[in-house]
Amino acid sequence: MKRILCSIALSTLLLSAPLFAASKEQQEMQRDIAQLQDQVRALQSTVDQRLASMQTLLEQSLEAGNRTGRDVSVLGSSVKDMLDRELKDALRPIAGLTAKVDNLNNDSSEVRNSLTDLNAQMNRVLQKLTDIDNAIKVLQAPAPAPPAQDAVVPQTSGASRPGAVPPASVLYGNANNDYSSGKYDLAAGEFTDFVRAYPDDPFAPKALVYLGQIHLSQMKYDLAVTDFDSVLERYPESKDTPDAYFMKGMALKYLGRRNDAADQFKTVIRKYPKSDRKLEAEEQLKAMGLSATPAGAVRKKK
Repeated sequence: MKRILCSIALSTLLLSAPLFAASKEQQEMQRDIAQLQDQVRALQSTVDQRLASMQTLLEQSLEAGNRTGRDVSVLGSSVKDMLDRELKDALRPIAGLTAKVDNLNNDSSEVRNSLTDLNAQMNRVLQKLTDIDNAIKVLQAPAPAPPAQDAVVPQTSGASRPGAVPPASVLYGNANNDYSSGKYDLAAGEFTDFVRAYPDDPFAPKALVYLGQIHLSQMKYDLAVTDFDSVLERYPESKDTPDAYFMKGMALKYLGRRNDAADQFKTVIRKYPKSDRKLEAEEQLKAMGLSATPAGAVRKKK
């Protein structure tokens, strides 16, 4: 390449020199120069062609690279989409299983809540049945026997004497008859009049007990507690005192005073172990989930 350039420079110098008479040598030199110029032009043309070919190849290579890049991008996107679809398809059963597990947990919670509510309802029903049974026992209690010392006379016997108080046997007998026939309001008034008129009569504590039972059956629990307290305060040594303790416990139980009711039942067990009310008091304590052992009971050492 350097040789060609030098030839071109020499040719230029020769052409620029003053022309003298052309000689044979000069003509030959000019011919050689012309040949060299032709060779240079041919070489230049070849170089241009090769450069054009190389540029074309380079452009083709770049285009192929771009196409390859685009193909790789498309392929990567396709692979990504395919993987996403496969992953979603693979996770779909798992998601369904998770939903089923969640639903099963929710169903289990609902079943537990339903069982809890059902148990609570059953307990309320059992308590109501117990209360009804106790009320039936109160109403089915045997009617008190009238005093033996006096004969029972009709209720109208004292009508001829305004303001006169009927004899004890009459007043108590009328109350007893009305109580036995289910006239509880009338019997309550007559038992009240009897106790007010004859507080020292042997049947006064029993009249108060029956008055309390009437109020208990009418769900007047506060009045019933007052009636039984009257027996315990005014007639503590009466044979009706165990009944008063027990029925007071029932009234307190219906009032929701659980501990006070338990104390009354335990008092019956402790003070009257041979009475008929002892077994009923033990049953009530067991129904309340409490021990039937009287408070303060200590086993004595020999």
